[in-house]
Formats: sequence, structure tokens, C-alpha cells
Amino acid sequence: MDCKFEHRGYLFEGISEGGIRTSVVMPRLSLMFDIGHQNPNRINIERLLLTHAHLDHSAGIPYYISQRSLRKLGPPKIYLPKTLEAPIREILSLYSKIEDFPYSYEMKGLEEGEEIEIDAYHFFKVWKTFHRVDSQGYTIYERKKKLRSEFAGLDRNELLKKKEEGIEINEVHSKPVVSFSGDTKIEYVLTHKDVAESEILFLECTYIDHERNVENAREWGHIHLDEILHHISSFKNEKIVLIHFSKRYPPAYIRKVLSKKIPPSERDRFHLFLPE
Repeated sequence: MDCKFEHRGYLFEGISEGGIRTSVVMPRLSLMFDIGHQNPNRINIERLLLTHAHLDHSAGIPYYISQRSLRKLGPPKIYLPKTLEAPIREILSLYSKIEDFPYSYEMKGLEEGEEIEIDAYHFFKVWKTFHRVDSQGYTIYERKKKLRSEFAGLDRNELLKKKEEGIEINEVHSKPVVSFSGDTKIEYVLTHKDVAESEILFLECTYIDHERNVENAREWGHIHLDEILHHISSFKNEKIVLIHFSKRYPPAYIRKVLSKKIPPSERDRFHLFLPE
């Protein structure tokens, strides 16, 4: 069963189970983060932002491309760490050979700091993450035009006159609205200001209790709930959506532990990406 979360007009659907499958879709922007699981009803999504190549995050790529071709949809746009582009293309070439028809897709390997346009109002940026293998996270920005402060007191006719004179009366502002971590250590948040200030942060939280402590989490390139709570003052996000819980924890246990550990003053900020 897919999980859902919505905030400020952005709906997210998908599933994230540590070591099993992760894929989170943003229908509004026709993009998905990772594809360890592919919902056949979401083949129409045009963009894939891949964080890393562990199979619970990447196994659905051939199916995604193949199904889009079968349904006469255009080539998907796939973005991924630069170092993964060549090996993933090689894998897809073999699948194309096995299936005996050409795979059609657009793929672009990205490095930290690169920006990609989504539409006139949104773009995303790449950030380094801290996992056991090459990995990266993504921040989506919302872009809006605002009237320059020096023209704030002018009426409509005066503004039109300025525009006719070739004066730019607006300036473009962008703000980070969504960040997605993939698998990472907590440094992903602590070293990237725009991640810590995104309105919505999807953050892995693989371990939550003493059975697997902070040291265990860091050894495997993951985050423990205790680290998040220890550094909570660094998180400026309106909403922190926790994903990628280890399958060792039943959903009821996850809810129980987090209800005890998260301070009452912070509970409204946290959302658990779990089935209802």
C-alpha cells in the first residue's frame, strides 16, 4: 500500500522500506525520487531523480523504460550521479538486448552543485550525500517573480510605463521547497544549508532504537533517530518526513517509539511515511 503526504500544495505518494524498496512520486512536477519499486499506475511520471544504485532504490529502472515504450510514452528523463551513468547505460543495453527492442530514454549524470530546470517555476539542485557508495540528494526550488522594492508604491499605470521604457520591474526569487536524502549519514543535512531550510525534508531514518545504535547506523551510511533529535536545532524545515525505516520494525512499533522520543514541541513537524 502506497504512503501519502501533502504540504503546501505538494502531494507525495510512494513507499520506502529500508533495504526493500524506495520510490517517492511528486505528481505535480511529474517526477519521482528513486525507483526500487515501480507502481504500474505511475509509468506516466516523466522524470526520475536517482540517489544511488543499491537495488532497493534502482531496481525498477528497466521496467520503467520498457513500460513507457510499450505504452507509447516519450523517453523518460533520468538523472543520477555522474559516476553511475556509464554502468547503468551498460545494464540497460543488456536489458534491451534481452527484451529484443530498443530502449528509449534520456540520461544525464550530474555532479554536486549542478542545476536542472523542471518548468518555468521549478528547478532542482544536486547535493553530495554520505553513503557507502556514490550517492547524491536533491533539492527542488520554487521560483517566483516579485516586484522590486523600489517600485512598491507605484500604481498599475506607472508600472506599465516603466515596462514600456524597458525597465525590469520584477526580480526573481527562489526558495528550497523539497529536499530528498536517499541513503545518507546526517551530514547531508548538517553541511547543506538549503537542505536544512527546505520547507519539506524527506529524510532517511533507518534505525530508531538501541538494538542498532548511532555507531551502527553510521557504519552503514545511515541515520539513527537519536542523531536527528540531537541535532534538531539545525533543522529549519516546516515538515520532516521520515523514510527508509528498517524492516526489523513493524509500523506500530515505529509509531510507539517515535511518539515517546520526539519532544511534544516538535511533533507537528514530523511525519512518518508509513501506510495508514
